[in-house]
Amino acid sequence: MEIKVLICDDEPAFVDQMAQAIQNQPLPKEVSINITRTSQSETLTDEQLSQYQIMFLDVMMEPCGGMELARRVRKLGNHAVLIFVTNYVQFSPEGYEVRAFRYVLKQELEKRLPSYFCDALTEILREEKVLEYSVNGEGYQIPHAKILYLESRQRTIYLHAVNSEQAEYHFYGILEKLTEELEPDGFLRIQKSYLVNMAHIKKLNFDRVLMSNGKVLPVSQKRYSELKKRYLSWKGSQWARLH
Repeated sequence: MEIKVLICDDEPAFVDQMAQAIQNQPLPKEVSINITRTSQSETLTDEQLSQYQIMFLDVMMEPCGGMELARRVRKLGNHAVLIFVTNYVQFSPEGYEVRAFRYVLKQELEKRLPSYFCDALTEILREEKVLEYSVNGEGYQIPHAKILYLESRQRTIYLHAVNSEQAEYHFYGILEKLTEELEPDGFLRIQKSYLVNMAHIKKLNFDRVLMSNGKVLPVSQKRYSELKKRYLSWKGSQWARLH
């Protein structure tokens, strides 16, 4: 498996330093890395930004800063691991908006990079997890990260995907079994018929949830306190990763 890494910083010497540090990190078996280096963030095309799985972005680049690049990456539907590089101790709330993975101070690069890069690889391999299902005897797979939510209707599962040409997929299945499989990877059973990807929840209310695609789904009011607690716990774990 080849993992494509982007290093984007307006200091060419630092780009080279970071590239060398990454190349010195141990890799799991059957994993290789392909590093792209650039000091000109404004020249990166959408096609290029769509292909990287790990990105090291300088927060304060000119004319196009790391946060602006990160927004483009997410708009393109790329779930890359984003690590912001900075000279200052500043953890912007915007980092949560773009689902930043870590911040690293440039002066702490040698100290922090080994563990951060290892965590990033672990996250990439986790993101490679797929849901397997079959339709008319033919097997299919879809990455967990691309699932928006699952809906159960009379033993038929309707899978709603993120940024997919096909609005929904359907197959025979039992939501209870899918819940057991997907809950450890950030899914929440909000109601008897719905299992949602928490990464795509925009707002959770006592009787409904607003998803990132604008869809509103019903929430079990009896279980709202429990659901809110689990969602906030998950959300807090995502925010903690920035620090």
